[in-house]
Amino acid sequence: MLTKKTKIIIFSLLILLGVALLTYGAFFHSIQITTSVEGGSVSITKSEPALVKEASVGGVARDKSGEVKQTYTGEAPEECPT
Repeated sequence: MLTKKTKIIIFSLLILLGVALLTYGAFFHSIQITTSVEGGSVSITKSEPALVKEASVGGVARDKSGEVKQTYTGEAPEECPT
């Protein structure tokens, strides 16, 4: 049987592991996206949370080659498709 002190230590370690994994996922995951500008295309590195936010509002999409491309120039859409 586990003692109360052992249970507290295991619980604390699990919480610290969870916080560490959330921090790693939030700050260290990034992907390069390509955006079109007047002179050509530019690659931008974005963090995963920012990319998820843009994908949820329709701001990025994958093209046929598999690259992630930005689909808008920063202006708000006229009407929402949903």
